[in-house]
Amino acid sequence: MQEKRLVLYPLFLIWYSIGLVLQLFWYVPSSLAFSKALFLIFYALCLMELIGDMTGKWQSLLKGVAAIAIITFSVEAVSVATGFPFGSYDYTNTLGPLIIGVPFTIALAWVGVILNSLLLANQNSKTLRAIETGAWVVVLDLILDPVAEKLLFWEWHGAGAYFGIPLTNFVTWFILAALLAYLFPLYKINKSVHRKVTFIFQLMLFLFGMLGFKTGLMPIGWLSILFILIVESRYRYDYRSKK
Repeated sequence: MQEKRLVLYPLFLIWYSIGLVLQLFWYVPSSLAFSKALFLIFYALCLMELIGDMTGKWQSLLKGVAAIAIITFSVEAVSVATGFPFGSYDYTNTLGPLIIGVPFTIALAWVGVILNSLLLANQNSKTLRAIETGAWVVVLDLILDPVAEKLLFWEWHGAGAYFGIPLTNFVTWFILAALLAYLFPLYKINKSVHRKVTFIFQLMLFLFGMLGFKTGLMPIGWLSILFILIVESRYRYDYRSKK
């Protein structure tokens, strides 16, 4: 299917660039407090647009997205209330108003993360794609989670093994993301879309990695650079193998 002119992808890039400059070199004024929640919305919608434009199958895509949003939000709500399965933590209202202890935007955040990882995992087998999707979600969360806590998006309780975060958090996200990947058909991802989703994933790693440097989480910053290079290598290997 011929690629149409994208709208949300460039909008996401513009919003990302503004947020990157403000957060790294200045600060986000209170009048723009809503921008962090809006960023997550743009992230999810951008990935949805890329898939919808590539396949034209919007109805099945929206069903899958709705399932991701409902399931991840529900699991988050249970975990906030009980400490299972992710661990014990609480959200602040930084990402938007809380509904049963969870900001409504967190569902869209995980839609973006899972779709991004799903498209990065360009496999010909649903099982292999599910495993790789789960792995990429964990890669992003390894960078995102410690920085997000430092920025008061949420707060972990107790003493986890990874910057205060329990390993159950990462194990749960691997399993959950891998299972949710089965909701989607195997996509024939063209080079243009594959390049864009790889770039978006790298941008997310870069943003939180640089914020890691800024907030004193130096290992997170260096780890983000390593992951960016690994993601680029994954893309280049995949493209070469298909020529």
